[in-house]
Parts: sequence; structure tokens; C-alpha cells
Amino acid sequence: MIHPHAGGHIEFADELERIVSDIPAKTAGLCLDTGHLAYAGMDPIETLRRYGDRVDYIHFKDIDPKVLQEVMGERIRFFDACAKGVMCPIGHGNIDYPGIRSLLTELGYGGYITIEQERTPATPARSSTIWRPAGPIWRAPGSEARRGDLR
Repeated sequence: MIHPHAGGHIEFADELERIVSDIPAKTAGLCLDTGHLAYAGMDPIETLRRYGDRVDYIHFKDIDPKVLQEVMGERIRFFDACAKGVMCPIGHGNIDYPGIRSLLTELGYGGYITIEQERTPATPARSSTIWRPAGPIWRAPGSEARRGDLR
């Protein structure tokens, strides 16, 4: 499994492209992470579309665009950026989850998705009060929601 990750050896678009061309799909699939893709300057939807046939697993995270701009200007380490809140709770950032849902439906993606939260400046108790369940950002507009239903 190849998992591009901020602060890792495979982080940026050119690095991802090279490893995908060097390692056959039968040898290693991809775990793409929406937050890490955006942090590295990639569009998560475009990247998921480009490598959709190689994606075995997806991580959902969100990015605070104001904090991202600030930390990129400071040129600090990734986990220091997380401590400043660059990876915000899902639904509080700028990742286009309705667009991702549409794309994954179009691609017929049937694999696993993990919703993650990187380190944040908030305490766990505070984080639990600001977390928005993924359902409202995942459902198609106008659809009825049931508890636990992300369809």
C-alpha cells in the first residue's frame, strides 16, 4: 500500500506520479488521503480521478485554508502545522466532500474509507463539541438522512 503523506518520502504530485509509474498496481495499490493531498497542493478530486483504478483505501481529513496559508508562509514542519489546526474537523475546512462523493459514485468505488483527525490544538473534550458528523457533508442535497447512513 502506497500512502502519500505530508512530511514523508512520498508527498507531492511528482513523487506520487513517479512511484505509481515505477511500481505495478498488482504489487501495491494506493491509500489516498484528502487532507494530505490538499496539504501538498494537489486537488483531492483530480487526484482520486487520476489514480482511481489504483485506489484501495481512502482517508478523509479536512483542511483549514486560512491556517494552511499561514503555515505554508512559515515553512514549518507538518506536525507543527497540525498543532496550529491545519487539519481541522471534517466539515470545517475546504475539502469538497459532495464532489468527492459524486466522483466515488461515478468510479464505482467500493473500498474502505476512514475518517481521521490529525493532532489539533483543541483538547479532546473541545474537539468532540466541534466535530460535525460526516453524514451532512456526504449526503446528496435533498436526501433524507438516517443515523449512521452515509449513503
